[in-house]
Amino acid sequence: MTEDVTRLHGQTDSAISAAELLRRVGLEIEGLARLSLAVERALTEIEFPDHTPAGIIRDLQGIDRISQTLEDLGTLLFAVSAGMSPATSLARTDLFSQLRLKELVHNLDPEKQNKIEKREEDGAIQWF
Repeated sequence: MTEDVTRLHGQTDSAISAAELLRRVGLEIEGLARLSLAVERALTEIEFPDHTPAGIIRDLQGIDRISQTLEDLGTLLFAVSAGMSPATSLARTDLFSQLRLKELVHNLDPEKQNKIEKREEDGAIQWF
């Protein structure tokens, strides 16, 4: 479903089907929803001190809203992608050059799907 698209500078860039891209974004969002639920479950195992401020507890409870919102957005993107014309396409380079996470580009770009590098084993948690 890719084709050549003329870019502003006269170069050509392969295109990605907008429907396929939205479907893949939906899959990523579903994955983030699952991750958010895992964080939520992990937090339930932590015993917070009795003097934990109520605002912090409310912020932690916001993770549940994040999980539900991500699930709904994933569902919405699947519905939108299913209803889109397969002829609608977007310039691949213009889209993916805006992303910082290499793994995300690999997951979203069908041309790179089979070239995904093996992830290193999960290590220690690093807080930024």
